[in-house]
Amino acid sequence: MEELVVNLTRHYYLVEIMNSDGLTEFLAVVRAGSFTGAAKILGVSVPHVSRQVARLEERLGIKLFQRNTRSVHLTQPGETLRKSSEKIADDLEAALSEVSSAQHNLEGRLRVASLSGSFADQVVGPAMNEMAALHPNVEIVIDFNARQVDILSEGYDFAIRAGPMQDSGLIARPLSSRTRVAAASPEYLASNGKPLHPAELKEHQCILTHSNTWRFTEKGKLLDVAVTGRLNLNSGQAILDGCSRGLGIAYMAIGGFGKTLSDGTLTPILNDFWHTDRSIHILRPDRRYTPRRVEVAISILEAFAERARVHEIQTIRALL
Repeated sequence: MEELVVNLTRHYYLVEIMNSDGLTEFLAVVRAGSFTGAAKILGVSVPHVSRQVARLEERLGIKLFQRNTRSVHLTQPGETLRKSSEKIADDLEAALSEVSSAQHNLEGRLRVASLSGSFADQVVGPAMNEMAALHPNVEIVIDFNARQVDILSEGYDFAIRAGPMQDSGLIARPLSSRTRVAAASPEYLASNGKPLHPAELKEHQCILTHSNTWRFTEKGKLLDVAVTGRLNLNSGQAILDGCSRGLGIAYMAIGGFGKTLSDGTLTPILNDFWHTDRSIHILRPDRRYTPRRVEVAISILEAFAERARVHEIQTIRALL
């Protein structure tokens, strides 16, 4: 009990510090990179953010930002304040978490940006539903979309992305691998023949999505093949429907095919060339302290992703 009282007292003083005029707004501008972005994060007007930062600068007697018409940059004193302020913010979050943990209860808001598609349907959605069931006092907001969100300026706790990771200032944590499988309907193959090598795909109608380059593996080396087709779709279900109707060859993560490969609706092809990459990552801000609710959510996601990967491997073995 004595330790809890100490933590509550520490929490009180940290809140008082963070509520000082302009400090919250200052950190929001730093993270968003602009006064407009900071206003969006805080849910206030741009003039309010400008006034609060100006008051902070006046109180400290220093300039915190170099401003121009397009962007803002920290001055050297501003950079010093940023480091100290972020430490205070981290300590505040840690204190809140300690108090919450003492009550054996996770609380707060969890905001996640996720890729859409079969992985989201089969892993992310169920994992976050499990999080909600286990921790009823955590509010969970998930944004399923294909765009590359700005995690820091838009206020996400973490994001789930596929493809190369290029974000600076973020920690990338591998979540899952994906095996891409090529398939076509029996009717399409009967009419157009069955390709035996990825290079033969140039003679076929391929159902495209995002890119006209398909990556395969041949004898341990990557093989990129340019493909063409009259259908270009960004929906896994639409691709599956078009492929089932004999409109072309599909190439996507095995999970996106559902039961169509095992029940004979579609026929897997080019089995020796399917490509597997560890392309799905969790991205989160590089901060000294990570809230416990975020750590728990990531752990649940990893468990669901591992379960899905085991099922995927079993499916592949059954098809080969």
